[in-house]
Amino acid sequence: MNVPSGVNLVFHSIRPGGGMERYVMDVIAELCRRGISVRGIARKVDWHDAPQGAEFVVMRDRTPVSRLNNLLFERNALHACRPDWKTIGISRVPGAVDLAIVGGTHIGHLHDKGKRYPGLFDRLTIRHETQFYRKAKLIMPHSKRVAGEISQLYDIPVSKVAVHYPPVDTQKFSLAAREKREAIRQTLGIRSDQFMLLFPSNNHKLKGAELILQALQAFGGKVILVVAGKAPLQAPHVVNAGFCQDMPALYAAADATILASKYEAFGLVGPESILCGTPVLFANTIGAVEVLREPGCYVFGRSVDELMDCLQKVVNLREEGLPRSPEWVGQSLDYPYSIFMHVNNLLSLLG
Repeated sequence: MNVPSGVNLVFHSIRPGGGMERYVMDVIAELCRRGISVRGIARKVDWHDAPQGAEFVVMRDRTPVSRLNNLLFERNALHACRPDWKTIGISRVPGAVDLAIVGGTHIGHLHDKGKRYPGLFDRLTIRHETQFYRKAKLIMPHSKRVAGEISQLYDIPVSKVAVHYPPVDTQKFSLAAREKREAIRQTLGIRSDQFMLLFPSNNHKLKGAELILQALQAFGGKVILVVAGKAPLQAPHVVNAGFCQDMPALYAAADATILASKYEAFGLVGPESILCGTPVLFANTIGAVEVLREPGCYVFGRSVDELMDCLQKVVNLREEGLPRSPEWVGQSLDYPYSIFMHVNNLLSLLG
């Protein structure tokens, strides 16, 4: 494995957040830990304690329209790269990169939304995305589902595509977070006889809030939905925790974590929650179900009845007393989830 002296990484938002934002910061931190310099090119950067060896180029927005700013950023971002370094593209840059990392495809997203007629910005995004895939030397999707979309919907040769599931920071997400479990539950007002169901979401509609709320009606106040995200969700038996900086403690406080997304390329909250000792309820539309297993992951079809049955099963298991041990975690995660192994694979693909 050849180790580059430096890497350009293009992603529109390098700052604390969920999903791909967290992934990008983890990858940059691990590259810098190995002595590999990183130039991050982004629209927005907020990382006050960035590691030594990381530098950032911020390309300022030119218009008040966010989607237009994203397109302009994608068209111009590669100009800010160091030409003597390898380049990783995560934003859909319509130019040549050494490695394209893909968390989800836009056509797949539109299909799952049921949007039959793409708008102007959708068409421009798909144009960028198609060029991004065609010009990349190699493509690393975060699930087999996404790999299938890239080859089938964009006509990309399978030989260019190598699936590697996203990692988790095991120093941050671990069973040690359970030390704060009772304190967090008290802060949220969750009684010991209530089942705390955690819903991490910054887009309630896409994450399946309507389906979840319909299923919860059968449980009355026995199950409390705790929403972790910037936007509140107004409904009975819901607690809005807001944006949470200490997600490991929130996972550990919960009895289960849920996603019922219409489209979710992977769903990093799954392994994060499991590593903190809390099982997940995932719709079968979520990419992570490819590598998550019982007793840590319980899968349901996107219907009220199937979700109710799945939730009742996990509620019953909680009352029986689920074990919380490294063995329980190991049985539930069926892929190499450490950031160390993931970056090894990434560097191998960079060549």
